[in-house]
Amino acid sequence: MNPNMPVYYRCNMKKGEHILAYLVSSLIIAVIAYLFYHLVPISVLVGLGAGFYLEKIYADSTVKKRMAALRLQFRDFLESMSVAARAGNVEVMALKSALKDLKISYSAKADIVKEVENILLQYEKGGIELKYLFEDFANRSNLEDIRSFATIYAVIEGKNDRFGEIVTQTSEIIGDKIEIEQEIHTVIASAKSETNMMLLMPIVIVVAMSMMGSGFMDALFTTFAGHAAATVALVIFGISYVLASKASNIKI
Repeated sequence: MNPNMPVYYRCNMKKGEHILAYLVSSLIIAVIAYLFYHLVPISVLVGLGAGFYLEKIYADSTVKKRMAALRLQFRDFLESMSVAARAGNVEVMALKSALKDLKISYSAKADIVKEVENILLQYEKGGIELKYLFEDFANRSNLEDIRSFATIYAVIEGKNDRFGEIVTQTSEIIGDKIEIEQEIHTVIASAKSETNMMLLMPIVIVVAMSMMGSGFMDALFTTFAGHAAATVALVIFGISYVLASKASNIKI
């Protein structure tokens, strides 16, 4: 197997990207904290502390986005492969035909293009059976659809003359499943956008009241009771964000 191929369920961000994400996250939280405290030292401390949590959320989101994109790319790969298989091509020729189609739809840097190229390279030059290469791909992707295909292929490889029909059926089943899940995710995304708007309202209100002048918010920024109230408000704001994020992260 090729050790240079990525493991998709792990974060592949570089160290510099992690640092940049942390700094940006810390800056955003520090600005929000300053709106509530008007104290630079406290705002910086809050930002630096919360930055670790937000950076982790961002890193996890990059993994999920990449896996979701790979899943859609794999669906297109199966569709192309099923067309080639129905035309009478054997497994390897169907793979090569699918690769040509993928290069038209995606860039050379797309994950699915690299994966199919690696499978063909390992098969033709390394002499590794396709079923093991698909299994390796499934393990690195940690995606149920790819794992299911790898399992089915391991059973039918070289043993069934209905290869094209089976690949087509598998492609249709996985495609229908992905389509249904995309519709559900669309609804969830809409609800998540509304939630994010609601979470922004406290910040908008604080900014608007601060701009009224006439010392309207001086008590919040200069007294112990005001700082305590600001702290409670920030804690509630943070808890609301965490709960909203978990509620919208629905596994289908």
